[in-house]
Amino acid sequence: MALNEVYANGESINYVVPSATVTGDFVVLGGIVGVAETSAALSSDTNYYATLRHIGVFTGTTAEAVAVGDALYLASAATRGTALTKTVGSNEFVGYAIEAKGAVAGKVKVRINN
Repeated sequence: MALNEVYANGESINYVVPSATVTGDFVVLGGIVGVAETSAALSSDTNYYATLRHIGVFTGTTAEAVAVGDALYLASAATRGTALTKTVGSNEFVGYAIEAKGAVAGKVKVRINN
């Protein structure tokens, strides 16, 4: 075993997150993408923390038509939430669609990118 190992299982890690983060939100912190397993909780150091899961397929929402393999981004230049879009612009990349979906408001399955 490596003596410098910090986490034996890095699939879920606690991070400083925006205070409004709730369970199920996609959260993008720089190049790190995760889905909140816990809602943000205030710590004694005045930061908000939540556990983010880095591996898996999760549901988000969009009104756009989506094809398998389409890149999806958080909508409205957000760094957290469940609303997704195919528009790049200043939006944060989340992952790739694993199922097609028509152009009506609804859920889309996303494999997060890490």
